[in-house]
Amino acid sequence: MGIFRRRTPDPVDKAAAKARSRGDSVYVRIIHAIPGKPDGGLAQAIMRIEAAGWKLEQQQEGMRVDLGYRQKYWTLTFRAVDTP
Repeated sequence: MGIFRRRTPDPVDKAAAKARSRGDSVYVRIIHAIPGKPDGGLAQAIMRIEAAGWKLEQQQEGMRVDLGYRQKYWTLTFRAVDTP
């Protein structure tokens, strides 16, 4: 990558792809909201993980307060998609 090239995110989440190649059947991920994005970056994170061969099974939302600052996060549980 050159010095003046813009960095683009990979279409597939690397950690999810590694868990899938290991043969895991369940993948759990905590996504913290990104300030300035309408959905906090949740939709893009889900798309990248689903591209690695996972299907969203459960989603829980939470809020954490640390030093007076509220941090929103989601706990996502994915199940491996069976490929024929």
